[in-house]
Amino acid sequence: MRLGIGLPNTMAHETDRALMLDWARTAEDAGFAYLSTIDKPNYDAWDPVVTLAGVAGVTERIGLATTILQLPPRNEVLVAKQAAVVDQLSGGRLTLGVAQGGREDDYEAFGAPFAGRSRHFEEQVTRIRAIWSDARASNRDHGVLGPPPVQDPAPPIWVGAGTPASIARAARVADGFIFGTAGSAAMKERAPQIREAFAKEGKNDITVAGLAYVAVGDDPQAALEEGAHHVLRYYGQLWTEPGNLIHHGPAARIAEEVAAYADAVDVLMLFPQIPSLDQVEQLAEHVLPAHRTEAVAAG
Repeated sequence: MRLGIGLPNTMAHETDRALMLDWARTAEDAGFAYLSTIDKPNYDAWDPVVTLAGVAGVTERIGLATTILQLPPRNEVLVAKQAAVVDQLSGGRLTLGVAQGGREDDYEAFGAPFAGRSRHFEEQVTRIRAIWSDARASNRDHGVLGPPPVQDPAPPIWVGAGTPASIARAARVADGFIFGTAGSAAMKERAPQIREAFAKEGKNDITVAGLAYVAVGDDPQAALEEGAHHVLRYYGQLWTEPGNLIHHGPAARIAEEVAAYADAVDVLMLFPQIPSLDQVEQLAEHVLPAHRTEAVAAG
């Protein structure tokens, strides 16, 4: 299992240029496999794609991933163009993780219809792939809708989904799958079904990724309270107790809990919920060494 680390793009009230760029540099130097963003349009989060464009310029090897970007509220042509630019800026390190999203207010923020989002989502992914492919016809004398990405044939597209219908849709259109913060037990139980769904589409060698919230601190209760503050601010209300959602406490304890994901996913994105560079350093020292650390090769 490879470990990625989330950028603090949803903790915008306590994030600035210095923290964001130092976070990215520190993560790459430590050997994390990915820098990742999450998305909530109707919120003060930094835009996921723009954030990755920013950190692309201060890193050289680490993968960049949106996990996830809510696609249906957005214009897919713009997403295709932005993603291709990030792939160019990073030398071919982008993974585009997308999903439908389930909050109507996020659609309202972009003036997009909530109804029909599932069909629209599948059409959008198809259009993005076509734009990337067709953009390769550009030459010195003739410009086309683009630019093309560096990766050939295209950056990987991972899809997050939860219902049987959306999982089947993900298997049709995606190169990989992303679990939300479901926990190691749920991911381990559901991963074989995900892989089977993709195999039915002739995709036998996919990447299955997952997300996990963490809050590192020698005082577990203090770490949990700080992490829960940011998670609650993000969601508005939680569907479970914060302690069930956030791995918290000393880094050695979190390392033990992270190890349980290895039987479920190929990539685990750890999203610290305390906006401090110490979180990256502690995870790098105590959690990362037990896992694969090769970087995503640039194109």
